[in-house]
Amino acid sequence: MLSHLFICFFNDGSFIQQTEEDISTIDPVRSAFYDVAQRPNDVVLFCVVGNGHNYTVDLRDGHFEIDGVRFDARPDMPDDDCEYRLIYFRRHKQIVIQGKDGEHSIKYHIGWQTTINGKNYQQIISF
Repeated sequence: MLSHLFICFFNDGSFIQQTEEDISTIDPVRSAFYDVAQRPNDVVLFCVVGNGHNYTVDLRDGHFEIDGVRFDARPDMPDDDCEYRLIYFRRHKQIVIQGKDGEHSIKYHIGWQTTINGKNYQQIISF
């Protein structure tokens, strides 16, 4: 069971909301993020909600929000008018000791990347 679920909003006003089953509506053997990955250039907002918190990356201007508090975490870049691409992944850490499950944790990561004059810039927040 996932502790955090995403909602992805597209530039045409449509959205994809991940459910606890985490199944793609396009290909039922894949995860819900597969549906987002089919429209990478259309993503405007990507939100991850869980444990009473809401984490958002806005790909229109690169800002982030945590629980509605907006902040800009862009590195020094030569151009403010650029195209941001979504970064989203989970890291699952599980420790197994002598065949028994031990500590386990999941960290979520959202952010963006862009390329300006051949140089890659990216910013990610983790929770």
